[in-house]
Amino acid sequence: MYTQKYQMAVLVPSYDESSSEYPNKKVWFDASEWLSTSQYIKVSDFFLINKKFTPIEDLNTLQMLSITTALQDEIDNSREFSDLLALKNIGMIDFLNLMKDKINYEYIYSEFDEESLKPIRDFFLIKFTYKERKYELFVRRKISDGEYVYDHFYPIYRENEWHKKNKNIITYRDYLEGKIDSYQ
Repeated sequence: MYTQKYQMAVLVPSYDESSSEYPNKKVWFDASEWLSTSQYIKVSDFFLINKKFTPIEDLNTLQMLSITTALQDEIDNSREFSDLLALKNIGMIDFLNLMKDKINYEYIYSEFDEESLKPIRDFFLIKFTYKERKYELFVRRKISDGEYVYDHFYPIYRENEWHKKNKNIITYRDYLEGKIDSYQ
């Protein structure tokens, strides 16, 4: 029981194409260093809630460029929302200026880095408004060369669609609403 309570997993590449674990295999490790504290709540084998996550700093500075670049990349590749077509291929600084005061975020959960086995990858919904309509993009924040960088894996959603499509995933919002008893 103790082992399971503090056990977490990461996915690492599996290069054996004949393996049932290809292309990724689950690697288990002891996360008791973090899960035995009150700062973290285990919500699945892969994800945890960090009650003291590092917030995204001022969204109206050049530090926001990594976020707007991820957002702009998805807008440029998206065909989902015709109302966002006008934002395609805008210069990075122009897009950054256009998004000033139109972006906020919601922390979702964290995961462990597969190399360091530390809970240093945070996931957020980046929420933005364009022409009075609200959208969101699910992004991962990680550290690269001492700086936070953001990348994305999913398309842009209309406001609250991510939560609707992922209602079985326990998030920080659930913790704030008192819905998390504790996976531990």
